[in-house]
Amino acid sequence: MMTQPSTLPPITPAPSAPAPWRERTLARLVGHVRAVLPVSAVAFVTADQRDPADTDSSAWFAEDDLRDAMEPSMARLAEVGRTLLLPRVEAWQAAPELMHAIGVELGADRAAEVWEGFRAASVIVCPVHGEFGSRLGSLVVASQGGRPLGTDQLPTVEALADLAAMALERTDLLEAEGRRARDELRLKRAAEAVSGSLEPEEVHVRVAEHAAAVTGATCTLLTRLNARTGAARTAAQVGCSEELAEQLSSLDNRAYAHVTRVRMPHVSNGIEAAPLGSVMHAPIELGSRLYGILTAGHDEPGRFDEEALDLLVKLARSSAAAIANAIDFQRERRIARALTLGFVPESLPELPGYETGLLYAPAANEATGGDVYGAWPVGGDKIAVLVGDVAGKGVETAALSAMVRFFIEARSWDSACPAQVLQQANAMLLGRLPRDTFVTAFLGILSNDSLQYCNAGHLPPLLVRGGSAHQLDSHGLPLGILDQHTYSSSELRLEQDDLVFAHTDGLIEARRSGEMYGADRLARLVVSATRTQSPTE
Repeated sequence: MMTQPSTLPPITPAPSAPAPWRERTLARLVGHVRAVLPVSAVAFVTADQRDPADTDSSAWFAEDDLRDAMEPSMARLAEVGRTLLLPRVEAWQAAPELMHAIGVELGADRAAEVWEGFRAASVIVCPVHGEFGSRLGSLVVASQGGRPLGTDQLPTVEALADLAAMALERTDLLEAEGRRARDELRLKRAAEAVSGSLEPEEVHVRVAEHAAAVTGATCTLLTRLNARTGAARTAAQVGCSEELAEQLSSLDNRAYAHVTRVRMPHVSNGIEAAPLGSVMHAPIELGSRLYGILTAGHDEPGRFDEEALDLLVKLARSSAAAIANAIDFQRERRIARALTLGFVPESLPELPGYETGLLYAPAANEATGGDVYGAWPVGGDKIAVLVGDVAGKGVETAALSAMVRFFIEARSWDSACPAQVLQQANAMLLGRLPRDTFVTAFLGILSNDSLQYCNAGHLPPLLVRGGSAHQLDSHGLPLGILDQHTYSSSELRLEQDDLVFAHTDGLIEARRSGEMYGADRLARLVVSATRTQSPTE
């Protein structure tokens, strides 16, 4: 049976810009200044920007001419490291520099026009410092005409600057906390999605997709390294061409080679990040084992910082366990299948007058090993058929299944009675099975016109006769539960076109969209298929 393929949950990409909390805080600051002081302009210049933000939230100007005059002057005004009062701008010793900046920005004619109104304006510039002395920016207020700014207004502007510092620091904390919460949520969702599959190829793709979502990268790459040769192999890529992937994961790439060698994450910007503007590499490792390298890239230089690198490292760290689980699961599945198939005949023995068919397909593509089945000749003109199940999955169960099959087949050479064979096998298994393990088994001896069988706790096979299906009898507990348990047999006289259909629980317990396939649906399917299909089909 097949289940629906797993699907990825929706991935929310990282935002391209931070939440506008600071802008809202600056807008309130501008409003408060206007409410307290009769000013013609208010602007807040951040310490790392030296220009007012390109939004209406951080600056207000009563007239366009004043805006045109002050915006080119803002960088020079913000350089002042102390509170500055200019009763008239033209009296300031740096006035020529302001005139030059305005001229460069607006041209000579327009600069002369706006300077005529600005030169007589009064201005107060007050640096805004954080709690521990860090420079957050400058508060600049100006009055053009009307009531000029003077020493009486200085305390008010300084108080407003202090309030602005507290508000901005609180805003930065809230913004950082919100960003941290969003990052943690993205990482949590990524970890859940990545660990939701045990197929290595799908796990690799999910890691690459969530790396793009978490970091905001335009391309991501997951590479696996050959432990013997050291060569890199692309396991998954998102937004990368083959050529770009090869360049990013080449051992000739100094940053990539460094990460593979020392297993330390690395972020590159500018020329070092070529052929992209920004590139990060993080090792995917668990303990001493390196599972690969996770790479994120962006076209823009300076896009990634230490914070972004930390996110990539956390994703790589959580993904390592999922990749390890998927690899171990696949290895176990291969071993289990090899053990199981090693004890299954390549073709079923022939018996005149009968048609046979066999299908072995693990439900949900799981690692198997628990199923016990086979057919072999006994007594010259008879065939033994076995269908059973050892509780559990995996390599250990596959080994137990092989042992059960061997014991039952070995005992069938001494007896043609299914009940006696299973009774002897039960005695042999009691001392060899783990305490929490048991075996269900249906064993039949098929002759030219009848089926003698014993069912030790297995799902009852179906007898399809005359267009309807009936379950065959059961005869006792599974093997490996009680010592000296007695089993009995039944004999079924077979008629023309009869079909006996035996199966394990994986068939009826398979689920799709939360619904179990079920015994009733299986019975209807078998009855319907019998009319047109052979046992093999």
